[in-house]
Amino acid sequence: MRSQSERSLAATISVVLLVAIAAVAFLPSFGNAQKPVKKLTKQDVIDLLTGDVPSDQVAEEARKSGISFPVTSSVAKEIRDVGGTEQLIQVLQSLAPHASAPAVPPAPNPHPAAGNSPAGLLIESDPGQSQVYVDDEPKGSTSKQGRLKLTQLAPGPHTVRISLNGYQDYEKSVTLAGGELTTVIAALQQAEAAPVVTPPAPQTEVPPPASPGQVGYLGVLPMEQQPAGARGVVISGAAPGGPADQAGLKTYDAISAINGRTVSTAQELRSTLASYQAGEVVQITWYNGSNTVTKPIRLAAAPAQVQPPPQQQQQQQVSPPTFSNIPQTGMVSFAVAHDHGPNGQGGDNYCVGEMSIGNGMISYKGLKGTNGVHTYEIPLSNVKEARRNAVYLVAIGAFHVRLKKGTNYNFVVVNLQGQYQPPDPILTAIDNAMGK
Repeated sequence: MRSQSERSLAATISVVLLVAIAAVAFLPSFGNAQKPVKKLTKQDVIDLLTGDVPSDQVAEEARKSGISFPVTSSVAKEIRDVGGTEQLIQVLQSLAPHASAPAVPPAPNPHPAAGNSPAGLLIESDPGQSQVYVDDEPKGSTSKQGRLKLTQLAPGPHTVRISLNGYQDYEKSVTLAGGELTTVIAALQQAEAAPVVTPPAPQTEVPPPASPGQVGYLGVLPMEQQPAGARGVVISGAAPGGPADQAGLKTYDAISAINGRTVSTAQELRSTLASYQAGEVVQITWYNGSNTVTKPIRLAAAPAQVQPPPQQQQQQQVSPPTFSNIPQTGMVSFAVAHDHGPNGQGGDNYCVGEMSIGNGMISYKGLKGTNGVHTYEIPLSNVKEARRNAVYLVAIGAFHVRLKKGTNYNFVVVNLQGQYQPPDPILTAIDNAMGK
């Protein structure tokens, strides 16, 4: 018979064995325990949205992983600005740490209809670095890879235009839905150069032989401040009756070559022309806003009053004329060029006329004999803003008049010689007339 102490020892050993067996049984589960999932940061959410991941998928990932940041008003705005929907923001708010913190104010309508949410537009262009316009308003350029994403557009019908020098414009009407991303794929076609036509040159039209060494005269005035991205040398005017004017060159045309020799600056244009004499015929190549044109032009003898020394000519270009003070009341008028864009009537891109401000109206009337004459009567009560352009034709001081319903008109102030002028006086006149 075992003693009482022996029986107690045996019971203790049994308990220890059971505990050891239980510990061994649980070892696999401890070994397979998963590491904690990394919670999403605010930057993770923004990177997913800018990487074209839909908001509902970002919300699902947030539910799985959780988030590590509070959703304040400023954070919610950042997420909206990169295309995040209100539904995504609500999910993030529900998952945010510090639930006791003040809640982010909801949007005016916590459950907006799809048509009231901002719409997105993804542009894919070939080639890249093309200018994108929505309803004739510049929105930016596509990347080198040809992509541009716009996220804060109003739902509804829009006209998308994609433009690049040397290519035909791509234009498409789209209807954007709130909270959705619409993709427009544009393969731009190269513009066909106009055929070279050599007109007969009757002997009666040949000017008398020029004096030896007399420099040939084309009759163009190059802009000293060239627009960004211009292909060639943009001119601010052609002398009336001069060789360029008779050949059809106009303000804003860009001369790219003379007898096949490329010119890209005002100085190159002048020095190249200086190598030819009056009476010589040269092939001039220029871009008129929609087509590349090459024509033979006979250089004339330069009138003394339009051929100042190079240094004096440069000083005249750099110092634009000044304007007198604009009256606070009454009617004021300016000579302006109305830009039609590359798809203007008849292949031209502007008409020149008179803009008058006063009596509650902005009136524009194109002059007869210019290209694609337009006439507008715009009540000042319908004007949303009149401002300098930020991108389109900014180098020549273009400005726009935008209506409250979204229509946009682009203009450039010019003088009688076709030279562009600062738009500040006309913008001041419009602001005064609107009571600003």
